[in-house]
Amino acid sequence: MLVKTLMITNPPVVSVNDGLKEAFKKVNDRGLGRVIVADEVVKGLLSTRDLLSVLISFCPTSCTQADIYKMGVSQVSNYMTVNPMVIEENQDALEAITIMVTRNFGSLPVVNMLKRPVGIVTERDFLLMFQDLDQMFSISNFITPKVNTVFKETLLEQAVRQMLRRGFRRLPVIDEEGRVVGIVTAADAVKAAAKMVEKLEPELFFSRRVKDVMKTPVITIDEERSANEAAALLITKGIGALMVLDKEGRAKGIITERDLLIALHYQLHLPYVRGRNARV
Repeated sequence: MLVKTLMITNPPVVSVNDGLKEAFKKVNDRGLGRVIVADEVVKGLLSTRDLLSVLISFCPTSCTQADIYKMGVSQVSNYMTVNPMVIEENQDALEAITIMVTRNFGSLPVVNMLKRPVGIVTERDFLLMFQDLDQMFSISNFITPKVNTVFKETLLEQAVRQMLRRGFRRLPVIDEEGRVVGIVTAADAVKAAAKMVEKLEPELFFSRRVKDVMKTPVITIDEERSANEAAALLITKGIGALMVLDKEGRAKGIITERDLLIALHYQLHLPYVRGRNARV
């Protein structure tokens, strides 16, 4: 299967000279979690976590309209990941998956023969490949059992700092009894931040609490269900993670699109591994 059969076409693109305000807008409008920086060819990449990190750096302790304006007009070229790895549209999907898994990338800009951006592929896009594979593994082999959580009354800013500090894109939200009541993502935070940048109103982000932006209800799955079933559920629900809960509704584990991409990579490579072992 070729990359171009799975890629998202007409990806969000900004110029190296554009301000961060435009990047916030395009990331929020498309909901892809990243924006390509290009002037004919790909020059950089900005993710939701990049944008949130910039926001926190401009407003380390407090935030004013002047701070937001200054951030919004700052050029994206100063904050982007420079010269990110790209994949050509006619390359094999397995090659792209291998790059993303081994290098811990969440996406790859897709270019044509002239090196111009024509699309983008994300972890979730590749999960469609599970529909043509046998159900070989349960998600219990790939879930993250130790789940970092956040209380629903926590300020959104504090939740963002926690995500950035620990390298997460999402946090399950719990109530006072520790039961999972929602999930908050970096994309949710960027949506609030984009409104703040557009209107120059700090309170639209810094006064909001996790409960104001989190998604409910939480979509759950049994840990013995197959990776194929989990992938199908993520795709149909348009989400990036599923929760595994105990009988009391507390977090037992989480399975993300990243975890499932690793499972997919493993399953697709099994024939090569078995063939090599047979020759030995």
